[in-house]
Order: sequence, then C-alpha cells, then structure tokens
Amino acid sequence: MEITKDNIDSLNAELKIRLTENDYQSKVNTVLKDYQKKVTVKGFRQGMVPMGMVKKMYGKSVLVDEVNKLLSKSLYEYLHKNKIEVLGTPLPKETGNGDIDWEHQREFEFTYEMGLSPAIQLKLQNEKVIKYKVTKDDVLTNKYTDYLRQRMGSHKDVQVSETDDLVYGDFSEMSDDHAILAGGVFKKDCPVAPATIKNEKVSSKFIGLKPGDKIIVDPKLVENNPTALATMLGIDKDKAGTLGNTFHFSVTKITRMVPAEMNQEFFNMVYGKDTVKSEDEFQNKNSEAALAMVNAESEKKYQYDLIDRAIDKTKAPLPDDFLKRWLVKSNDKPITLEEVEKDYSNYSKGIKWQLIKGAIIKENSISVSDDEISNEAKNFIRSQYAQYGQTDVPEKELDDIAIKILGNQEEKNKIMENLYEAKVVDHLKSTMIAKDKEVKYEEFIKIANQETGKEKSGLAGISKFIKSGFRKS
Repeated sequence: MEITKDNIDSLNAELKIRLTENDYQSKVNTVLKDYQKKVTVKGFRQGMVPMGMVKKMYGKSVLVDEVNKLLSKSLYEYLHKNKIEVLGTPLPKETGNGDIDWEHQREFEFTYEMGLSPAIQLKLQNEKVIKYKVTKDDVLTNKYTDYLRQRMGSHKDVQVSETDDLVYGDFSEMSDDHAILAGGVFKKDCPVAPATIKNEKVSSKFIGLKPGDKIIVDPKLVENNPTALATMLGIDKDKAGTLGNTFHFSVTKITRMVPAEMNQEFFNMVYGKDTVKSEDEFQNKNSEAALAMVNAESEKKYQYDLIDRAIDKTKAPLPDDFLKRWLVKSNDKPITLEEVEKDYSNYSKGIKWQLIKGAIIKENSISVSDDEISNEAKNFIRSQYAQYGQTDVPEKELDDIAIKILGNQEEKNKIMENLYEAKVVDHLKSTMIAKDKEVKYEEFIKIANQETGKEKSGLAGISKFIKSGFRKS
C-alpha cells in the first residue's frame, strides 16, 4: 500500500491511496472461506461447495466490501498518525478514480479530497463587549403582573369571538361541489386560536363569530406545520401532507381567558400562603422577580455576544468550496448546492466557533472531570423535578437516574459539550472587557428583537418568552 498527500493550498489537499493484491487478498480469501462453510447450493452438502463457485457467486461483492473497509481504515489511520486535522470527512474525488473493473483489475488507486483545518490566531484580549443591565421599570413589572394574571386566570364562555379567544368548532372535509365529503376528515370540537394564525386573512375569519356560525377555511392555513396540522385534525402526518384545502368549520363554543383577580387568593397562588398581604407588596415582589428573570436573559445575551465577537475577531479561513460539496454529499436527505449556499454563512460561523473553542481548550488546558459530568447530570434532573414542584429529591434517586443518563454515550457527550462550552465562555469573560450599559426593559426587548434578524452562529438566541414581552404564544 502506498499513501501520498498532495497539498493544493493551505486549506485543501488530496490523498492518493494505491492498493496492490497483497494488501487485500488474504482478507478476501478468509471471508470467502467463511462463506464456503455456510453457503447452501443445490446438489452440494453444506461446506462442500467448490471455492470456484463461491468466488463466482460472492467474489466481486466481497472484494468491493473488503477494499472499502481497508480504504476507510487506512485513511483515518494515516490522518491520525500524521496529525492531519480535517473539516468534514474526506470525499472520494469524482474525477480520477475512474471506472473500476472489479472482475479483472488487481491494483487500484483512489483519490480523496480533504478540507484542512486552518491555524487559529486568538487575539481577543481586551476586546470590548456590551453587557446590558435592565433597570427597575414599572412597565416591566406591570407586564409581568399581567402575565401572571393571565397564566392563573380562568376561561369563560362568550358569545362573540375576539383575537385572543379560543374558537371551538367541528372541522368537516368538503367535496369539490362544497358538500360534506363522505368518508372525509372530520374532527369534533377542535380549538382554534386566531392570534396564532400567521395568515391575517384566515385569522380574521375566526373573529366576530358566534356559536352556530359556519365558515369555509383551508386547515393548512390555520396550522401550516404538518405535525401540528395532523394533531389538530387527529390524522396521520402523511395524510396531512395530501389534505384537501376546503373544509367546513362549524362553531360550537367560544372561550375567553379572564385574568385572575388581584386578591389574597391570587397572591397565595403565586407566592405561597400569606407571603404577601397587599397589592403593593405583590407588585414589589413582581418587580424583583421580573427584573431577575430579564437580567438572567441579558446575561445569556452577553454570553452569545461574546461568542459572536470571538468569531468576528478571529481569523479562521475555511475551505468553503470543499465544505459546501461535503454538505451536499453527506446530508441524510437530498439537498442542492443552492440550498447549501443559502445557509452556509450560519454553518461556517458554527464551524469557526468549534475551531475557536478547540483552540481555547487546548491553549488553556481546559478539562472536564467525571465528577463535574455527574453533578451536571444531577442538576439537570433537579431542574426537571422542580418543574413539577418537587424540590427535595433524595440523593440516591438522583444518583440512580444520573447513572442511567450517563450510560447513554450520546447524552453524556451532550453534557460534556455543555460543560466545555461554559468553561470556554468563562474564559472569554476573563479575556474580554464587559462594557456595562443600563437600559429600560422596552429598549432591551427592542435590541434583542433587532438582533434576531441577524445571521448567528447557530447558537440559541434570547428567550422568545422575554422578547415577546411576556406574551404567551
């Protein structure tokens, strides 16, 4: 076997692997002998089929299989031994490998294209990043109070529908002549929220309705997500994709959320029995809670901004043409180069962040211990229990569940990745300079919403809950 590497430029290279019969034939023979023991052919006892017949039946497929295994093993052993860092995975070169005559050819040459990982130059010392601090604000407090009142309110039946109501009705599929389709889709008492319908024309159809009213509507415009549409109508997702566009919707009832009254019962529901005893005390508590919640989101935004600044300020050229072709070929679902081009800037930012993160981890000898992984798993479990009001979980139960979670290598890798990322972000905080800026709540929301439209590195953005001003979708 002969392996040679040809550098095209600093970011691209080709790897040629030449195989002779001595490299693969012994393994091919071993596999064929195993086949000979197991194969069943009419007229021969098992294990007595002539090798010539076995080769004729399976020789080509075994040869192809064993050569591919050898190529894969040799390729990655070469990269590891020579400490060659690549992006994506090497791609067989479309021109150069040629048509292989597996029946008669004994020597083979294969060429692979590779995108090389660039050298990273970290120059982030004293970079300034704005850190927003939301100040105490009556607008924020009142919005949070309104949110709590809505969350803990009650539904009442009303006679005429408005934007924020729930309109219940029967969906009935119609034929081309607008008659009820025999055997068509039918869903009784289906709730529709006009405020969540993106198509304004369709949304307006559900406003001003009374029980007993009937409208004609395309359910695919009520719910444009196939999964949500299937759930709404109680049908399979596959059927949702081929659904007709004409349905009767017959209103059965309309409900409206009535905010909770500002009374002691409501105060107790939010903060516990007799913790607060007046509206002023309640608003003071809400002011603290809302401010803490928004500033927690502000801290997240600061972390994302640190990462974005690190990406913007770090020189990390990528083998873009190779990566685009690799994305097309490696995608689970068919995808065109044009589709890759549309989102490539986001993808490339994600790659750059991974490279930066790796460089910071290496330069600063950052590591994650088994104890840290275990504690992080248990913290996750505690947070899940806390959502259901369980805050005093026995330590043994936490340990048992954590062991199960960490027994799944994929889950363990996710936890490790989160811990490494947190440590890298902490490093950025100590390296860069935070430029504090106090802002009112509404100004912070405006800033967060403006930046949502920017292309990001594939990282999570500010909480939708916060950006929407405590409005539940």
